[in-house]
Amino acid sequence: MRLDLNVSLSAGAPVVGVGGEVDLSTADDLYEFLATVIRQRGPRLTLDLRRVTFMDSRGATAVLRARHMARSLGGNLTLIGPSAPAALVLRAVLPDQDLAPPGQTAVALPCRHPHPLR
Repeated sequence: MRLDLNVSLSAGAPVVGVGGEVDLSTADDLYEFLATVIRQRGPRLTLDLRRVTFMDSRGATAVLRARHMARSLGGNLTLIGPSAPAALVLRAVLPDQDLAPPGQTAVALPCRHPHPLR
């Protein structure tokens, strides 16, 4: 399955919608897309993971790298309740309080790492 990425605006800030599989073959594409949005639209963005059908550790790393980039530029990456497959892998790398259940409103992802994860 391919990765489906789109950008919309909410209250003037970008919302990146992600659908499909975020894995070894697509994680770099996700990170590059998020990095481009951050560079072009500013470091405050929302990531909507409700349509993700699969995510592995590379996908989680892409999200964490984008979060670090946004935070290093004075912004923030906010999640809209991830799908069950995305939440499963993100819970392995983020504390429970950083994730909203599917259907819940956005949750900010605080930066706890002084350097990007690779």
